[in-house]
Amino acid sequence: MPSSSLTQSIPADPALIRSLARFWPHREHESSAFKNMLCSTGLHRWRRLDLSQLYPGRKIRYCFWCPKIEVDGVGYHP
Repeated sequence: MPSSSLTQSIPADPALIRSLARFWPHREHESSAFKNMLCSTGLHRWRRLDLSQLYPGRKIRYCFWCPKIEVDGVGYHP
C-alpha cells in the first residue's frame, strides 16, 4: 500500500473527477445568488466525502453550493 504522501503527490485524473461528480448533485440550482457569488469569489461551503475504502489516502471534499471538487487540496471543476 503506498504511503499517504506518495498518494497525495499523484494528481487526480479526469476519470476520477467525473466519477466523484456523479456521487452527489451539486446544489447550484437551489442556492441563492449570494451563495453563487461567494463561490465565484472562492468562499465555498466544503463538505468532506469519506471514500477511504475506494480511494485510500485521498482527501476528498466537495462544495455544497457549486460543482467544485477538491482532491488532496487541489480544486477541480467537472
